[in-house]
Amino acid sequence: MRIRSIVYGIAILVAGAAAAGAAAPSPFVAEWHWNKGASTSIPGEPSPHEVVLNITSADPAHVEWTLTTVDENGARAVQTFSGAGDGKPVTGSPDGSTRAFTVTATSLDSVYRYPDGSSDSASCSLSTDRKKLTCRGSESDGKGHSATYVDVYDRR
Repeated sequence: MRIRSIVYGIAILVAGAAAAGAAAPSPFVAEWHWNKGASTSIPGEPSPHEVVLNITSADPAHVEWTLTTVDENGARAVQTFSGAGDGKPVTGSPDGSTRAFTVTATSLDSVYRYPDGSSDSASCSLSTDRKKLTCRGSESDGKGHSATYVDVYDRR
């Protein structure tokens, strides 16, 4: 589902939250791997075989990441993002969607809205040992149906 793949990218953004305003690099700027066993999917949605998040920048002023997913058939898809983490909606996507990311000292919130009325929102936080990102999200089809999920990522 197009909305679900975006959530993987959201986890990347939380990486910069703890480093906002700090001179040292964010402890979240790293490569993160999706933990299938610790994550919960939306019923009926296929799980990817692998997801890798490569975070190169994450703070309220600038967020940059690359998301690579591999499906169960081995097909690879790559998404990138470079923009602000200040909560202001970003428009201009080819599919007509808008997205907004809010990076704070302890979390990252994201909201995606699509022209058909569907949406995806998530809030990601970092574990106290900074080895896991946990994103709790909800998808809505815009017609009164919604489902929740949890994505967990391990630092590599």
